Amino acid sequence: LASLNYAKLKADDQVKQLCLKCQELENRSSANALKLETKLQDIELQHSQALTQLRSEADLQRQRAEEAQEQSRQLQPTIDRLGTQLQTMEVQFAEEQALRKKYHNQIQDMKGAIRVFCRFRPLVSREAGEAISLRRVDAFTAELMRPVPQKDTKSFQFDAVFDGDSTQEDVFADCRDLVQSAVDGYNVTIFAYGQTGAGKTHTMYGNPQQPGLAPRSIQALFDVIRREEQRGKKFKVKTYMIEVYKQDILDLLIDKPPPKDRKGGLEVKKDLGRGMMYVDGVTEKVIKSPEELMATLTEGEKKRHVTATKMNSASSRSHLLLSIIIECVVKETEQVLFGKITLCDLAGSERPKKSEVSGEGLKEAIEINKSLSALGDVIEALTKGNKSIPYRNHKLTTLMQDSLGGSAKTLMFVNCSPAGSNAEETQMSLKWATRARQVTNDVKRNADSKEVARLKQVIAMMSQAQSAEAAPDEQPAEPAEMPPMDMQMAMNATMRGR
Repeated sequence: LASLNYAKLKADDQVKQLCLKCQELENRSSANALKLETKLQDIELQHSQALTQLRSEADLQRQRAEEAQEQSRQLQPTIDRLGTQLQTMEVQFAEEQALRKKYHNQIQDMKGAIRVFCRFRPLVSREAGEAISLRRVDAFTAELMRPVPQKDTKSFQFDAVFDGDSTQEDVFADCRDLVQSAVDGYNVTIFAYGQTGAGKTHTMYGNPQQPGLAPRSIQALFDVIRREEQRGKKFKVKTYMIEVYKQDILDLLIDKPPPKDRKGGLEVKKDLGRGMMYVDGVTEKVIKSPEELMATLTEGEKKRHVTATKMNSASSRSHLLLSIIIECVVKETEQVLFGKITLCDLAGSERPKKSEVSGEGLKEAIEINKSLSALGDVIEALTKGNKSIPYRNHKLTTLMQDSLGGSAKTLMFVNCSPAGSNAEETQMSLKWATRARQVTNDVKRNADSKEVARLKQVIAMMSQAQSAEAAPDEQPAEPAEMPPMDMQMAMNATMRGR
C-alpha cells in the first residue's frame, strides 16, 4: 500500500509537471498567434494601402492618357498642316535648287566659263566595308572627309553635284541644253576627268541598261534635228572617232590600219575661220540616223585600248574622243551654221603601286599621267592669265585647245571614288576641277552666209593643197594654222568653180 501511495504521489507529481508544461505551451502558442495575427493585420493594411495607391496612380495615368489623347486630337490638324507645309517647302526647295542651277548655268554660259560637274559613284565590291569619305551637301557642294592621320573636312563648290543615288537621266538633264547649242552653231565639248575606276566611262557611255551621255546626246541631237527640219532647215551630220594612245592619235573608224611608216601620223590643225581644232586626214562618216551613229560609236569603242588592273577590270589606256559635226543651212536667210559636239572620255590618272601594272601597262600609265599633267599645266596657265599657254606640249592638249580657253562651250565632269582609301586621289581631282572652273572661253557662234561658207571651204582646200605641195613627206611637229589667203584669189577660185 505504501509503494502504491508513493507511485500515486509520483504520478500526480508528473501530471502536475505536464500540466505546467502544457500551460506554458498554450501561453507560447497564444503569444505566437497574437504576433502572427498582428503581422497579418499589418500586411493586410500595407496591401490595402498599396492597392489604393496603385488604383490612384492608374486613375492618374488614365486621366493623363485621356488628356494626351485629347491634346493629340486637338493638335492633329496643326500637325497635318505643318506636315503639308514641310512637304511643300521640300518641293519648293528642290524647285528653287533646280531653278538656281539653271540660271547659274545660263550665267556661266554667257560668261563663257567652263562648267564643272562633280559625280561620285557608290562603293563597289572591292571597297566593301570602307568608310565613305565624300558626300553631297546640296546641289552645288561636295564635302570630303579624309580619314586619319589627316582627319579633316573640306568643302568644294561646283556647278552641280551628283552622288551615288543620281541616275544617268538626272545627269543628262543638266547637259541637254548643250545639244541644242551645237545645233545652233556652237562648238561644244564635254569631257570626264578623274582617278582610274572612278566611273568616267560609265558617265560618258554607260551600258545598254543605263546609257550614258554619248548615247543620250545622240538621240537628243536627232530629236532636235527632226524638229528643226520641220521649220525648213537642212542638216548634214558627220562624225569621227579617235583615241590618243601614248603619243599617237589613232583613227578608230578607219577600215584598214595605216602603214607602219604612218602609224600615229594623224595631226591636229586649227580652222582659223571657225576657231575649231580638227584632225587632218581622219575618217569622217556621214550619218543619217541615230541608229547609224550608235553603230559607229560601238564600232569605235571596240577598238579602244583597255586592260585589266587591280583598280579597274576594264581600265581605259587611252583618251577617247567622239566628235559629231553638224552643218545646218537656214533656207530663209541662206545662213550656214557649223556646230560640233566633242565627247571626251579621258583615261584615268593612276598610281602604279595601287593599280599594280607592269610592262606595257606601266608604260601606258606613265604616258597617261604625262598627258594629264600637260592638261593640268594648260589649266594652270589659263587660270594665272599667262600669255603663253602650253597647248603644244601634248597632242591631247592640242586637241582640246578650242575647249580650254578657246571658243567652245565646255562642260567638265570630275568623277570620284567615295572610298576612304582613295581620299587623297579624290582630293587631288577635286582641286584640279576647282582650278578648271576658273577658266573662261571666248564662246562664238559659227554662223556664215552661204557665200562666206563657200569661200572658207575654198580657202581650206587651197591651204591644204599648198601644205601638201610644200612638204609631201614631212609630218609637222606642231599643229599648223592655215596661212591667210587673199580674198580676191578666193573669189576667183569660187567663180572658176561655178
